[in-house]
Amino acid sequence: MFYRLAVAVLSFLILPLTARSEETLVIATNIYPPYVYEDVENSFLPELFAEIGKEMGISFRFEILPWLRCEQEVETHAAWGAIPYRKTDTREQTYAFSDPLYLQDSHFFAYDADGVKPRYGYHELADLRGFRIGGIQGYYYESWFKKARLDVDYAHSEEQNLRRLKVGRIDLFPTATTIGWYQIRHLFPPEEAANFYTLDKPLIDGAGLHLMTSKTYPENDTLLERFNTAMAEVKSSGTYAQLVEKHGLMLRY
Repeated sequence: MFYRLAVAVLSFLILPLTARSEETLVIATNIYPPYVYEDVENSFLPELFAEIGKEMGISFRFEILPWLRCEQEVETHAAWGAIPYRKTDTREQTYAFSDPLYLQDSHFFAYDADGVKPRYGYHELADLRGFRIGGIQGYYYESWFKKARLDVDYAHSEEQNLRRLKVGRIDLFPTATTIGWYQIRHLFPPEEAANFYTLDKPLIDGAGLHLMTSKTYPENDTLLERFNTAMAEVKSSGTYAQLVEKHGLMLRY
């Protein structure tokens, strides 16, 4: 009798530890090459999260959703976090952010079919008034463009905007430099891809892409601290650099 009782008590004590070791956190994201491909598990950020999960003793499950839905999932706690997101003053009022997952630049892309257009330049966003600018609704720059009173026509994706740029429906389109050139190489033949270029001045220079979580998610501060510690270990071990090289990205940290 005593033996059975002891086993029962021991099982009760071990059960929470076992359950915790098998904890799964939901991460919302969208297809966002070269960081997240349709083959999610073989993408840079999901592979990075898998390595971070090993250090944390948990697993991550990814849900592919439209960007605005990603934010809604975080707000309602249906997902712990969403990736990859930039910090903005507005977002930081509601959300918490991890240390940078990756650093990237963003530029305005333009298209010159004949090689005769003047290369646009600007010092501040207001200098771009008069140009037709493409964008994606809900992106970090939306409030910036509104404040600068720019003429912006929003579409649903990078692909749509680059195609509109190519046929002359818009003059400029801002996106992460790595993503822009990746999309151009895959959407257009070489002779057309060669006509795209970026403005010299970056919209963002070396900004971080982050995991974005709700400040009200249960134990969020503790989870983020564990996440950041685990990511630092992945970086110091050399695993991060290997993943960056594997996916053809540039190491910047």
